Amino acid sequence: MNNLLNIKSFLKFLSRNKGYTAIDVFGLSVSLMFVILIAVYVERELNIDKQQENYERIYAIGNEQMLGTAVPVAYWLEERYPEIEKVCPMVTDQCKGHQIYYGEKKYIADLVFVDSTFFDVFSFKVLDGNREKLMDGAYDAVISETYANKLFGGESPIGKSVRISDSTSVTITGIMEDVKRSVIPNVDLLLRIERVGEFNGGLTKTTANNAGSCIAFLLVKPGADLKARTDEILAFFKERFWMYKGGFAEELKIVSIPEMYFGNWMYSSLNQGDRKFSLILMSVGILILIFAIINYINLTVAQAGQRAKEMATRRLLGSSRMDLFLRLMMEATLLTAVSFVIGLLLAKAVLPFANDLLQVRLTFEVLATPLWGGMIVAVILLTGVLSGLLPAILISSAKPIDVVRGTFRRQTKMVFSKVFITFQNVITIAMIAASLTMYLQIDHMIHAPLGYNTTNIIESENVFRSKSEMEQAEDRLRQLPIVKAVGHSNGTPSSGTNNSSGEYEGKSLSFQQMQVDSAAFHIFGLEIKTDNGVANSSGGWFLNELAFKQMELPEDAVSFKWGEDATPILGVIKDFQLWDISRENSPVMFRFRDPKSGWWPWSYVIEVQGDLVKAYEEVRNVFEEVSGVPFEGQFIDQGIQEHFESQIRLAKIVVIFACIAILISLLGLLAMSTYFILQRSQEVAIRKVFGSDNRGILVRLVGTFLMYVGIAFVIATPLSWYFMDKWLSDYSYRITLSPLIFIASGLFCFLISFLAVFFQSWQAANANPVNSVKE
Repeated sequence: MNNLLNIKSFLKFLSRNKGYTAIDVFGLSVSLMFVILIAVYVERELNIDKQQENYERIYAIGNEQMLGTAVPVAYWLEERYPEIEKVCPMVTDQCKGHQIYYGEKKYIADLVFVDSTFFDVFSFKVLDGNREKLMDGAYDAVISETYANKLFGGESPIGKSVRISDSTSVTITGIMEDVKRSVIPNVDLLLRIERVGEFNGGLTKTTANNAGSCIAFLLVKPGADLKARTDEILAFFKERFWMYKGGFAEELKIVSIPEMYFGNWMYSSLNQGDRKFSLILMSVGILILIFAIINYINLTVAQAGQRAKEMATRRLLGSSRMDLFLRLMMEATLLTAVSFVIGLLLAKAVLPFANDLLQVRLTFEVLATPLWGGMIVAVILLTGVLSGLLPAILISSAKPIDVVRGTFRRQTKMVFSKVFITFQNVITIAMIAASLTMYLQIDHMIHAPLGYNTTNIIESENVFRSKSEMEQAEDRLRQLPIVKAVGHSNGTPSSGTNNSSGEYEGKSLSFQQMQVDSAAFHIFGLEIKTDNGVANSSGGWFLNELAFKQMELPEDAVSFKWGEDATPILGVIKDFQLWDISRENSPVMFRFRDPKSGWWPWSYVIEVQGDLVKAYEEVRNVFEEVSGVPFEGQFIDQGIQEHFESQIRLAKIVVIFACIAILISLLGLLAMSTYFILQRSQEVAIRKVFGSDNRGILVRLVGTFLMYVGIAFVIATPLSWYFMDKWLSDYSYRITLSPLIFIASGLFCFLISFLAVFFQSWQAANANPVNSVKE
């Protein structure tokens, strides 16, 4: 009964102090919303593929640069090492967004090619079909649940045929659950690995070409330690595998699922996570929660005078100090619990935005488990205890006589509040500086000079099935006033090229090969430095300046020995940056191709002018009307920006947290200024009686708060400079840290602090001194 009365009394207090209630609940709810979202995200990241029954026994092969190898490597290892129970080579990146046909309709699908052992190694749920025989036939296929609904609606797909190329059809033998929370990327259709050779002739079970295109999954026997064989396997590879024989790879890595996901690979066709990013999110989430707790403490202490009267009355009526202490702790915990419920509702409301920002599919199903239920209770109790401890000690220790005299409010010191506000401002200034630095660095990389044109150019895969379709589309494109030029290419500087590795005079070199027609060459704005006047039909190549440097060729060289025969050098192309400025550049072999020669280009490059939105729509309409499949082309500069998606995502998150930190800091200053001005009201009145003017008093009051911002600026600047300089050191092409970044951060914090306290300080400076003295 007493507890019920205590709750009613607290609710009555909250209803009478709506501003206090709103600020407290807002700060705690928003911070707990972030904590919930971050916790669910980190839980997902740390439990990738934990649903696999063989989670502890699944490994893959990589080297110092990439997670990948050649198709036959897994079979070589299976034959040689008894520790390996099964292997499942997988190719995921050859047919993303590939055209398939069901009946007369065209569709786009992500095809993944695997060995027949896939459902033995991985335990993805089979929704329809015989799990033991799903991939027995070379032309069997398994379809995902979502894609089955897309192609067949309510019909059963089992036994139906889908055409994956002009000459090949596969038969659906089963439906699998959608791939989620896995290193394996999206799967629409799962096909036998024998079929990948129809799309890339270098990918077969007997040839080790295209090393890096295949993920060699290995299922080791229970208790076996395959990693202990690393040196032995490396020696074997140096005898048999051309990548190691030629020195293109020097290290062998046998990695578990967590290492696949968090490995920070230069290249991997699997889904990848970022452990550092998760740690940053956790740290910032905890900081935001600390901000809210500090605000609760400051606001409650600001209301100490009013609450102390109530507590003094209860002391006079017989309540002990411990009773009052526990009551105040219960109130803090109750407010935290209410804020958690509101925070959970807010988290559900912003979940689509969070999924888009983090590029994942988060769900709150995990929160319903007993373990997470216990963790939620623990978080609420801990937050309640931390929030309520200091105010409870302060208010419950008040002597009734001091409260009655009105001296309690003036006796209370603000040491903790001053420290807390300074801490909040340190973090706020640091986060503003981090946001500015990240924005400037990312913008610096996106707009870096690459040595070729990137603006107003649409790049698209060649989705047409025949020369007649290509000619029809090109005729329509060239008739559009908004299109300046249409070119063909095999590989582009922005999206990648074909790799050719080999040996030159005892050196192991990897070239990027690019073939274009003259229209694409001029669209990219590439420049020929030297033309040797040798015809393309000779099988020769232009080389870029970097290739000459790495091969140590003289400037007047006319051929080089690549393989068995001498290859003519058509000339020299000026260097241009492949992909984006963050990548190490490569030597390039370049050649012109004639579209009329029967050459089948991989992609189109289309230069447009005028309204870019309208231009994209008109180009998209032509492609879709002629090909019958969705258009997935994009502007090259947009694609370059997407290369920095992870950095942009991190910067956005830091900006969001900085804005929340600014808002919560502002509320904290508001709470502190309320308390401080109440304490100083009689001092202000006496100063006015003795002749101080309103302006001088206002400057004195506002200056007190800005002093804490100044102290925070002195602390935050070297700290944020150190961490941002360390962050920038990961980039070879980077900005120089400017003092203006930190000055701007400090001035912005000064401004919001000034706005937070000015109005209350102005009221206090202009108040009638008689009223303050009477109080």
